[in-house]
Amino acid sequence: MGIVNSSHTPFERATEVFKLASVEGYDGFDSPLSHHLTLLSATHNPTPSHPHNATTTFSMTVPHTLCNMSGSLHGGAVALIFDICTSVTIAIAAKEGFWDHGHVSRTLNCTYLRPAAEGQKVLVESEVVHLGRRMGVVRGVIRGAEGEGEGKVYYTCEHGKACLDGGRL
Repeated sequence: MGIVNSSHTPFERATEVFKLASVEGYDGFDSPLSHHLTLLSATHNPTPSHPHNATTTFSMTVPHTLCNMSGSLHGGAVALIFDICTSVTIAIAAKEGFWDHGHVSRTLNCTYLRPAAEGQKVLVESEVVHLGRRMGVVRGVIRGAEGEGEGKVYYTCEHGKACLDGGRL
């Protein structure tokens, strides 16, 4: 069995995978995100034409620690947020023998449309576009959650992933 418990709900799966970065003693570059991002929803609604249809939505108030000197969300932080959130979304569609041993990035293409300011509340939405036997694509959007920026798209991404097969590429 891989890293995902298929008997859990999509929300429980997403929470389980997201919490891996916050285990005691882990201080990797992505560990602070678990203190800033809150999982709001996680769905897995397979259809015949889209058998791996999975989505997540996280909320976050842009913290000072992820901002650049101009007081807006740093481009590298945007990429990190997308990397983590889109990867969690794949875990929802995983099942035993299919994307259940983890995955690595092949590409992460971010588009920066407008800056999100420190203190601004944003939503990070991700959806699985495609999961094949070894390759997958996930799309992400960071949009304003409230106030003047509500609904406005700030950043987008397309994240290409490669499936690990028992820990191997």
